[in-house]
This record gives sequence, C-alpha cells and structure tokens, in this order.
Amino acid sequence: MNPLTENKQDAPDMAKTEGNVAKDTIGLLRRFHFGEPAAAERTAKPAGAMLPALLNPYRDASAIRYQYPLYLVPPGGGTDEKLAKPVSEHFSDSLHAFAPDAEDARILKDNVAWIERFLRQKLDALDPVDAHTLFDDAASALQEHLGLDQASREQLAAQLERLKSTIAAGGRFLAYGPRVSLHLMLHAIRHRREHGREKFRQVVERHIHGLESLLDVEKAKSTDAPGTVGQASRYFDTGAFSGMLEQRTPGSVEMPADRRTRIEHALEELQAWEENAVAARFVGRLDDADFSELPAIEVIDSDDPCTTAAEVYQRDAESFARLFAAVRIAALEIDNSYNADVHDSWFAGFDWQAFSDEEMQLQTPVVALVSADYLAGDGLPPFSRLLGSRLPVHVLSWVRAYDNPGAKPGGDPFDSYRFELAYFGVGHRQVVVAQTSAARHEDLLAGFLCALDSNRASLHLINRGTQTQVDKPLLDAWFVASAALESRAHPFILVNPDAGDHAAERVRFDGNPQAENDWPLEKLEYRGADGELTEMNLAFTFADYALLIPALHVHFRMVPAGFESDELVPVNQYLDLEEKLVNRQVPYVWGIDDQGVLTRLVVSRALVFACRDRLNYWRTLQELAGIHNFYVEEAIERVTREQQAADAAEREQLLKAHEEQLENVRTEAAGDVMGQLVDVLMGADLSDLVGAGSQPATMPATKAAKTEAQPEPVAEAAAAEPAAEPEAEEELSFDEPWLDTAMCTTCDDCMGINKMMFAYNDNKQAILRDPKAGTYADLVAAAEICPAKCIHPGKPLDPNEPGLDELIARAEPFN
Repeated sequence: MNPLTENKQDAPDMAKTEGNVAKDTIGLLRRFHFGEPAAAERTAKPAGAMLPALLNPYRDASAIRYQYPLYLVPPGGGTDEKLAKPVSEHFSDSLHAFAPDAEDARILKDNVAWIERFLRQKLDALDPVDAHTLFDDAASALQEHLGLDQASREQLAAQLERLKSTIAAGGRFLAYGPRVSLHLMLHAIRHRREHGREKFRQVVERHIHGLESLLDVEKAKSTDAPGTVGQASRYFDTGAFSGMLEQRTPGSVEMPADRRTRIEHALEELQAWEENAVAARFVGRLDDADFSELPAIEVIDSDDPCTTAAEVYQRDAESFARLFAAVRIAALEIDNSYNADVHDSWFAGFDWQAFSDEEMQLQTPVVALVSADYLAGDGLPPFSRLLGSRLPVHVLSWVRAYDNPGAKPGGDPFDSYRFELAYFGVGHRQVVVAQTSAARHEDLLAGFLCALDSNRASLHLINRGTQTQVDKPLLDAWFVASAALESRAHPFILVNPDAGDHAAERVRFDGNPQAENDWPLEKLEYRGADGELTEMNLAFTFADYALLIPALHVHFRMVPAGFESDELVPVNQYLDLEEKLVNRQVPYVWGIDDQGVLTRLVVSRALVFACRDRLNYWRTLQELAGIHNFYVEEAIERVTREQQAADAAEREQLLKAHEEQLENVRTEAAGDVMGQLVDVLMGADLSDLVGAGSQPATMPATKAAKTEAQPEPVAEAAAAEPAAEPEAEEELSFDEPWLDTAMCTTCDDCMGINKMMFAYNDNKQAILRDPKAGTYADLVAAAEICPAKCIHPGKPLDPNEPGLDELIARAEPFN
C-alpha cells in the first residue's frame, strides 16, 4: 500500500490508522531526504509547472514592467552620468520634465506603458536597435491603436514628438538577452574611449606640426648651390662667408644629423598613426556568428583564451610603444629638452610597463571569453598567471549559478563544495573582480567601468539566467537571473584595488537585496481552505532557486496535500537547527503549480548541503564587506561589556558614597545622643533640654513628689523608669574597646599591628573584629598610630596583663 495516496480503513481503526499513515508518510519523506533510492521511487517529483511560491506572480512577463529594454545613451548624448537607463525610467523622467502637471500630456501619459510593451515585443533582435527609428514605429502603432479624432490625434503627435526629442541622436534600445553583457561592455568602452581618443588626436596633430616646424627651419638654413651668386661664384669663398654668418647668427647652426634623424623617425611614426576602428578584441570561442560580424569588434578564436589574450595584448602594446615613444620624443624635441645621454637608453627599452595611465587607456581593450568550467579546470594555471601578470586584460565568463564549475564533468554539482571563481580572483589581490547579474544593468556597467578605468587585470563573472537546455522555460531569463541574485546563488560583489588597501575601501556589496540577512524575506499572499486571503513570510533560499532548474527537480519531492507534521520545517529554519535536532526534522520549500495550488516540497540532503555551502560563502562575503564581521561584532560586545562594567562600578561608587553620607549622619546623630547620655551619667543639668520641649528624661520620684496631684498609676510608671537606668548605664559603658568605623581612612596601620584583632568591612573600612585576639598593648599602639583617631582602647580586658598602669595612661586621650 502506498501511504501517500491510499487511506481506506474501517471506522473503529480510523484514528489508529491515521496515526500510522502519518508516521509512514513522514518516514518515507525523511528517507528520501537522506537519499534512499527506494523512497525516491515511491514519492512524486514536482509537477504542474511548479515554481517557487514567491515567483508565481511573474509567470507572464509581458504584463510586468522591469528594467529592460534599456535606452543606451550615446557618447556625449546625455547630461547626466548614466550610460544607460531603463526605457520606462527615461520616459518617466522626460515626461516629468516637459509635462510636470498631472493633466499635461494626459493622452501620452496614459499610454506610455503601451509604448514600452510595444518596444519590448519588437526588440526580438539580440542587438541594439536605433532608438529614433523604433520609436517612430511605436508612435505610429499607438495612433492606429487608439483611433483618436483628428484634434486628439494631432495633440498626441505633438506629445510623441516632444518625447522623441529627449532621445539623443545615435541613441539605441537594447532588449534583455544572452548578448546583453557584451553589448553593455562595448557601450562602456565606447564612452570611455571617445574623450581620450579625441584628446590624444589633438596631441598628435600638435606634435606633428611642431616637428614639421623644426624641420622647416632646418631646411631654411640650407645653402646648397654656389650658383646662387651668379657667374662670379667661382670667385666667392662660401666657407669664409659661412664663418662670418656663424659669428653673427648662432641660430643658423645646422642641426646634428642624429637629432635630425630622430625627429624624422618620430614624425613618420606620428604621421602613420591611424585611429583603430576596432573598439575591442575578444579572444576565445564565441558561438554567435551575428555578434562576431559587428564592425566594432575583432574576434580571435582560441582554445586557450587567457594565454592568447596575453599575447594579443603584448603584440598591440609593442605598436603602441613605438607611437607613445614618438609622442614623448616629439615633446622633448619641441621643448629642446632631449638629452641623448639620458633619453637614448630610456627609449631603447621603452615598453608597455612604462606607459602612463593615460597611455594605457588608449590601447584597444582585450577581452578573454572563457567558460567557467574551463577556468576552474584545465584553464586554471594560465588563468592564474594572467591575473598575476599585471597585464590589463579582461576575463569575462558566464556563470550558471546553480552549477559547480569545479565539479567533475558529468558529475552532480552538489557532490562537492562549489569552486568560487570570484573568491579565487580576490585572492590575487590586485585584480578587479566583478561578480554581477545581467538582470542589474547598473551593477554590470559599474563592474565594466571600474575595470576599464583601473588599468589592471579584471575578472567579470556574469549570470544571465538563460537555460539553454530547456525548450520553454517557465520564467523569463531576467527573472531567473534576478532569482539567482536574491537566493545568494550568485551574489553581487565588486572589488576595486585602486580604492585602497582595506577591504572596507575596496569592496562594494550594495547590489544584494537585504544584504544584512542570511536570506531575503518576502510576504506571500494566498487563499486558505476557507477562502480567506492570508499572508506568510517566506525566505527565498538557494533551494527555492534550484526549483527553477528542471535538471534539479530530482532533489525535490511533493508532500501529500493536507499532510501536516511538526517534523516538517522550512529550509531556512532547518539550516539554523542545532546539530542534535537536524536528523529529527525534514526540510521543505513552498511551491505553486500552474493551477495556483500551494504545495510543500521536501528537499534532499545533497541540496541542503549545497544551501549550507552557499550560506557559508555568503557569510564570508558579508564579513569581507563589513557586514556581521565577527571581529567587529566581538569588539563591539567587548566595548559594551566594558562600558556596562564601568557603569556598574560608577553606580556602586555612588551607592557607597551615599551610604557613607548616611553613615556620617547616623554617626553625628549618635554622637549627639551619646553626649547627652554622658551628661546624664555625669549628673549634668538637663533642664535646658526639658525646657526646650524635648522628651523629658524621667528621674526617680521623691516622697514629696508623691503628694502632687497626679494619678497613682502614672506616678508608679514614672517611678519604674529610673529602675531601668542602671541597665542603660551598663550598656553604654566606655570601658569596652570600640572602633569608629565611619571615620576610618583605610590607612592599613592597624592591620600591621594585629590582623586578627582588626579587619576590613565591604567598604574597605576597619572594624574591631575580635578585641580578645590580641593584647591591650596592641589596642593602645593601634590607637596611637591611627591618623583618624577612630580607635578607642577602653579599659583592659585582661587585668593580669603586665604594664597596665602605663598602658591605661597612654589610652586615656583616646577614650
């Protein structure tokens, strides 16, 4: 019997049977999770065009506005710094600029989304399209679609023309597709190259003019033919005449032959220079004939792209070295600063390593196109050599976010830890590393521009979201690439060594959604069994992303509808479980089929291991970017603990000070009372106190007092009080030794005499712990050396102690 599908039992045994079925079901799902083949056979793979629950709303991409198509701003064609922006953003900004009020250009505003959809549908071509031409097509189609009256038609035409005017001449529209990263790289190269090449062209022209002027002056000095003085030339001594000119006009001295030769060679080099129309050289296998035929690029086929790219760069650098040497020589000669003793040897060894940053920017970029599998396999040694060579060659690789480029050919990508090419690149320290998603054009361009501006080797790892092995993917490639970014399968990171030596300066991490979390958290809305709309928070994990890849569906099994168990836990919670609880739980993700049915999908242990691996790498990148850095958080905790301890110590000190103040008040009050009692014992006159209204002390009644008109019980009570006074006198006797602790200054002198007799309390003030633990001589000596005079020896406790008469006399001042 299949416990997942059958459940027919007699009524008396129903409860017991249901419990058994539940136990069998969770057991079967657990065995699948642990990789048991028989359990995999008896459970169902995802069916019904299953998507991760959070991605179900994006099945129909035609109804959704997202970042593509892009408007590519031509060099010099924009007022802001953006090289490209979404068409929707460009239209929105333009409309806000020329029609700021809500009712301005109302017809156009109501239909701008229609224009965007038209452009997206027409941009089936993989290459950029002239923006003006395609916009005209969209404008005509919109007019036909709306069928407005003549007045409204003319009004809309004017609005469309105004919107078209915001598109610069030479601007292009680019759709999302497999070539988008190459086109954006070319676009960035054109922008960076335009200004630099124009400036260099002016320098070359200026130096050509300067060198030609030097040679023209030299030609003017030449006096070749003696016949210029007529038939009498045979009587004319040209040597003597030349000597006379040399004495009068030193500037007419002829240029040395070696200098003239050097100037002529430099001039020939500058005049021969022609600006190369090739914007970039791509080295490797490019299985795209249309792209290879673009006029702005050169494609060089190679089985070892990294090695060939290095050779191509060095070959180009040799020709540029001659050109740049000619430019520098020309500048020195025009300034008459060339020193052959210094400069000849310098220019004899002049190569690309002597190029200035500006000169390196003028070279044609060389891009090695390499598969991730090759980079992590046989191509790893030349790849590493290139990254460490200081050659400013760009390595571009398209990465399948779900795959492991370091896995064995034909092997399961989850059988080993993933080879992280970006981290490998970071390990070379002086390399620009950009791991980006083609779905985020800003990040893609940021990586390209950083590399083009740096004059360093660079590594670009790009995920496009394309699924070449799937005939009809369930999601548009843009959404798949976005999912790879969200799920930490292909996180964004940009490392720029030029920014500084510290990771905090070098690393950009801001392209990741909810970068402070392990996984992004989103709300899912769904209708429960009662039809009520309900929300739940879901984490989008690597396991959710894996559900997008049909080849990975072997790692999922459907949980039967209506089955509930406390042992089923979401993957993100499963990954946080303590190790001792892991084997008791079964991880799952939520999926939704094409009928909108929400289903739990148990995931295999191999996929969970892959999730842990991605999470581990994610946390490594977080630390690199300064997010949840262990050392920083530990330092914060340490400082917090220290501050809390300091605050507690301060509070304790304040409490002690307060207690001391209270003790001082008590001591002063006790002293006053003690003085009054002493006065009583010494027979002092207390009439003043009685007259002052204080509580009268009761004295023994005389016989005469009994005749007073007072009730007898009161008199008896009054007579009873003096009877207790001898007891009070005995209690307040000053014969016993005592110590005024509140006055102690913690000098430690008494401790040096007898630590058994004296001790410190919690406030570090002395107390008389045991007066019998020492001699009366110890008490007197301690009283004599106490700076606070707070030790009172009293009378000797041992009448047999020798020398008492002298000791009592010495103790007298302290009692």
